[in-house]
Amino acid sequence: MFLRILWLGMVAILGASDAFALIERRVDRHFEISAVASLKIDTFSGSVHVNQGDSSAIEITVIEQCDVEKEATMEERLRNLDLRIEQKASAVSITTRYHRHLAWTWQAWPPVMLTYEIKVPRRCDVEVITRDGSIVVGALQGRVSLTNESGKIFTGEIDGQVKALSYSGEVAVTACTGPVDVRTTSGNIIVGRAKGRTQLTSAGGYIDLQEAAGEVVVRGNGTDAKIGFASPIKAGADIVTSGGNIVLIMDNTSACTLDLTSSVFGRVKARHITIVATSGGLNHSSLVGTVNGGGPRIVANADGGNVLVRGLDPIPAVGVTDVPASPTQ
Repeated sequence: MFLRILWLGMVAILGASDAFALIERRVDRHFEISAVASLKIDTFSGSVHVNQGDSSAIEITVIEQCDVEKEATMEERLRNLDLRIEQKASAVSITTRYHRHLAWTWQAWPPVMLTYEIKVPRRCDVEVITRDGSIVVGALQGRVSLTNESGKIFTGEIDGQVKALSYSGEVAVTACTGPVDVRTTSGNIIVGRAKGRTQLTSAGGYIDLQEAAGEVVVRGNGTDAKIGFASPIKAGADIVTSGGNIVLIMDNTSACTLDLTSSVFGRVKARHITIVATSGGLNHSSLVGTVNGGGPRIVANADGGNVLVRGLDPIPAVGVTDVPASPTQ
């Protein structure tokens, strides 16, 4: 009898949920900026999208949504929402908190779903902190600092520097001209083109750096890492992982010095590239050697995995004379 009452109660709850609807409010702000702009967002929850606008202004739209039955319930929840948008000179800040009583409740979290749609000038320093939800930053010029507890982080091409921290979400950086510092606890890290010093740290995610032109520092725990190097190689690398494999990819005409170590039961391997060993060797657990006479030192230590060096044929330059002539009519 008790189980029947419980079941009927659950059916009643699920059936009542059909009466709920997504009620939405919008907050719009416009700030004229006369100097180098900066934007700081610190929110208890919400997705943040920052893109380049068509003017020197910072334009903000905050979308507030609640899945509730009545408008009065929406208004009650919004009364507990503390949204502050302020401007000081060329700096605009958004701070959002939700005040709740320390009591058990059926109410879902967050009680108010937030989405920040923001347009900024091309030159703008951006700092974002959110506890859940995604962070997306388009192509900008400036310093970008992004922190997310449980959501993904993505940036377009940044002419400046990028610092990103995500505890359980993935981080993807399309390209960056300056320093890159990305850390995750369990999420994957993908970086496209990195021209400055690049530091990547993950404690369980996959690390993929596609084209590094500056110094590289990688630390991984239970992590596979794949690192590609721009040609010619101009800076060294220090790559250490535990419980994963390391793959190094470079133009086979590049010059560098390699110091590679795998696990005791692992191997150092090479494909499509010639390495002159000075100690250790291929198919051994360690190798020190040179490629094309030596150059910047690349250290890779895969404690618990293998190390593979893969060479690629250089991409031929295409000039005007290389374009085939059109056939004669």
